[in-house]
Amino acid sequence: MPPAPNRQSRPPKTPDKAKETAIMRLISALLIVLAGLFYVAWPAWSAYQLKLALESGDVAGVERGIDFPSVRQSLRPAATAAIEQNLKEATKGTPGSDLLIEKMSKDTLPKLVETSLDTILTPQAIIRMHAEGKSLRDLIKSVKAGGPDLMGQVGGLVRDLFGKKPAADPPPASPPADAAAAPIVPESRRLGLGNIKSAGFDGPTSIYLGLARDAAATGPDLTATMSFTGTGWRVTGLVPRI
Repeated sequence: MPPAPNRQSRPPKTPDKAKETAIMRLISALLIVLAGLFYVAWPAWSAYQLKLALESGDVAGVERGIDFPSVRQSLRPAATAAIEQNLKEATKGTPGSDLLIEKMSKDTLPKLVETSLDTILTPQAIIRMHAEGKSLRDLIKSVKAGGPDLMGQVGGLVRDLFGKKPAADPPPASPPADAAAAPIVPESRRLGLGNIKSAGFDGPTSIYLGLARDAAATGPDLTATMSFTGTGWRVTGLVPRI
């Protein structure tokens, strides 16, 4: 019979080595648990609290859950694109409309965008939008900007440039001035896990959620970013699909 292969047996682990391995495994497990709490449980709880605030018309709760200055920054491109489209429709058929749009883009459009964001980015407006089943995309597209409205701005420039003023649309309704005016969200329009269409990391301390108003939709209508702001997780970005 051929000789048995010479197998070198591994030396048994010393007590110190085994203890070190156990400690490393424990530390790894703790890090995984802490990461789960920080990136999953905490933002999920914050999102749930914001959901309850939206559904109950809790203005203070919405203010706690949304970082409005950061959200304003994220919404500015979408608001600019929507108002530019409204501007093109308002000046359609007007002689020299390209010149008019160019002038408004430089002189008036930034003010219109900021006025529009002032109108839609309030806790009361967000609560009412959610209660009425409207999307942020539709709300942005419908805004003409208040005081003076878009058509008033267009009319003034058309009159100055061409001596002609297009017919003005009636100004849109203003959002409610207080929390009592905001309706409670009906059961049929409350959000659940089925409304989440995508999720992932948007940075070391940021995550994103793709949300759809209709749970049966295949893709999101809105991408919401949540970030850790030092004291908790808050919504810091909203980007509607325009």
